[in-house]
Amino acid sequence: MQRYVEFIVRRRLAVVLTVLAVTVVLGTQLRHLRIELRDSNLLPQAHPHVQLHNRIMALFGGDITVVIGVLPKHGDIFQPRVLQKIARITHAVEQQPDVIRDSVLSIASERVKSIHGSADGMEVQPLLKEMPHDDSAMKKLRETVLGEKLYRGTLVAADGSAAAIVADFHDIPYKEMVAQMQRAAAPERDADTDIILGGGPVIGAAGDDYTATMAILFPIAVVVIALIHYEAFRTLQAMFLPLATALISVVWALGIMGALRQPMDTWSAVTPVVILAVAAGHAVQILKRYYEEFARVGDSAEAVVRSVTAVGPIMITAGLIAAAGFGSLATFGVASVRVLGLLLTFGILSALTVEMTFTPACRAMLPSPAGNEVAREKEGRILKAALEWIAQLVVRQPKAVLAGTLVVVAGFFAGALLLYVDNSFMNWFPESSQLRRADAQFNQHLAGTSTLSILVEGRHDGDIEEPGVLQAISDLEGVLTRRPEIGAAVSIADYVKRMHSAANADAPDFYAVPPNKDLIAQYLLLYSMSGPDDFISIVDAGYRRTLIRAYAKTDRAKLTRALFADLDAYADQRFSDLPVTVEIAGGSLGNTSAQNESIVREKILNMIQVTIIIFLLSAGVFRSIVAGLIVLTPLAVAVIVNLGMMGLSGTALSLSTAAITSMAVSIGADFAIYLLFRVREELTRADTLEEALHTSLLTSGKAIFFVSSAVSLGYMVLPFSGFSAWAQLGVLTAVMAAVSAMATLTIVPALIMTFRPRLFAVHQEPAWPAEQFDLKRATAR
Repeated sequence: MQRYVEFIVRRRLAVVLTVLAVTVVLGTQLRHLRIELRDSNLLPQAHPHVQLHNRIMALFGGDITVVIGVLPKHGDIFQPRVLQKIARITHAVEQQPDVIRDSVLSIASERVKSIHGSADGMEVQPLLKEMPHDDSAMKKLRETVLGEKLYRGTLVAADGSAAAIVADFHDIPYKEMVAQMQRAAAPERDADTDIILGGGPVIGAAGDDYTATMAILFPIAVVVIALIHYEAFRTLQAMFLPLATALISVVWALGIMGALRQPMDTWSAVTPVVILAVAAGHAVQILKRYYEEFARVGDSAEAVVRSVTAVGPIMITAGLIAAAGFGSLATFGVASVRVLGLLLTFGILSALTVEMTFTPACRAMLPSPAGNEVAREKEGRILKAALEWIAQLVVRQPKAVLAGTLVVVAGFFAGALLLYVDNSFMNWFPESSQLRRADAQFNQHLAGTSTLSILVEGRHDGDIEEPGVLQAISDLEGVLTRRPEIGAAVSIADYVKRMHSAANADAPDFYAVPPNKDLIAQYLLLYSMSGPDDFISIVDAGYRRTLIRAYAKTDRAKLTRALFADLDAYADQRFSDLPVTVEIAGGSLGNTSAQNESIVREKILNMIQVTIIIFLLSAGVFRSIVAGLIVLTPLAVAVIVNLGMMGLSGTALSLSTAAITSMAVSIGADFAIYLLFRVREELTRADTLEEALHTSLLTSGKAIFFVSSAVSLGYMVLPFSGFSAWAQLGVLTAVMAAVSAMATLTIVPALIMTFRPRLFAVHQEPAWPAEQFDLKRATAR
């Protein structure tokens, strides 16, 4: 290491220019970065529920759906002005360039039909064939529309207070989908009518809008971290060098992602803040040690070599542990989390490379610190007094420190038992947001914004036309709709029952599945001759596969678990002797359930991976199993505190919080490693273990404080985004970083004092033997 740093110091200008040249090259790749939030990237694609959902979408479509809600503020929709608005919006939506025209449904759509009895038996015609011109015609229309179970709750509110226009899109960016629907709806907005948008693409577009706020949050984080560095060093020179290192690392990481054409999304958009904080923190460790060495030797170049020789191996170890910890996120089944882990890994490795080249080279090029700069760097009486108090506490009463820690950990562990798993994309956004308000209106007036699709598949074409199969579908639908959370459900059985009733003079007694397959086939043929088909989204052309489509007013995990269990049990019994199979849990409810199950499993797996990585690398570099266990201890405390806080505050374990522990632990491992290395170094010249711990806490402890402060406060800019998912990420990661630092400064020395492992024997050999630096010899080389 010493020979390497001597080379960097001798070739400092070439090193700085090389790093800047690489930065320029990678900076040109930033133009290829793009923000792309896709539902598919947020789902565990290997999960059976997601695979079923994908299969249903391939068979029946409906994967990219936007809904426009029309809500009159006075009266219901059965007013000429409101019906005309619905008709105009429907026509405007059909004209949008990327809308799948055959998918557009509303009470004004030609594909939405009324089925009723006539002299010839059954008549099928558009539901809103013509606009009512008098009160009598309007009353009749109202009775017809609200009497159609097929559309009640889905296209029109049960009390007529709202109507919906539904459209599927080709695969284009979400913001463009929303923009097209807004163009269709905008001319119809007025003081008497609320027109709102809903659906997955609307959520995705809102996520993109919040992602754009990172352009504001990142500079704020830079300023916050700069102020912390100034407080740490009290010099502008030492404030800007860590920031320069961090900013170069961010450009490298993002440039690599751009070169690989990897899209970023709402989650990976926060990584610049993470890389900034971590990279700046490592640079602080080097500079803190540089000022110590400069105070001893008075020569800047020699101080650079001494400081990097001492800290470099530690930084490499800590950086590799952090990179491996972040890289473990690549094992998540969710593509979005994998990209997050990949970008963070690139960022940490970039930071490590820059810090081992640019930082020492640049520091060697800068003027030597003046005497007053060195003095200012040593200032900070409050922090010094606090570290002095901690040192005295852990040296004199280590067992009391450990006992107190156990009490605190036990309390938070009890809180962790209250933790629950729940994923809801809508919960990513603040309750005051337009998106949440619109969602509440949809759930209040219509069937609900969460979907459930049940696939019924026969062995042969025509199996769905079997009376027994249709009756079983109707019975399963009845079980489903009796649950209060389900707002509405539609199946091919509903169409058939309505046709049978209409063919028999609309007699209520005939609202049932006909007992004859040929009669059912005749009804379906007659319906298909009536014009554009409006149930192609629930049955295929060969009548081999069909869907029950349901709408729920909530997607809470507790609902989905109980609902799926009940439906599975009923379907196993009801369809056991029929020539069809039933697969439950397609739609957004199934996707949410898949996320919930995957997050629990992968969270446990990921924590095991991170624990093994940290333990093996720590034990390997110290050549001690005890050292590996000591490094893990403060991290375990931080994890329990983190999970306990989540449980006590009612914060769910979700996609937005699942990766927090891995991220924070990977960052927090640095603190214990830096402290242990410093203790080992001080033991080579201290007379007692107590003296070595005391000196280590006052030196390395000071750096740990400022690094953890930079990480914590850097993350704390995220709550100002107004995006709930980022707010949770920011607060919880900041708390974990702070707890990891505090636990390192207290628990680690307390463990060493209590158990006095041989690893920390006084007057041992230096952890990293090095020759005495000779500036003249280095220059001659």
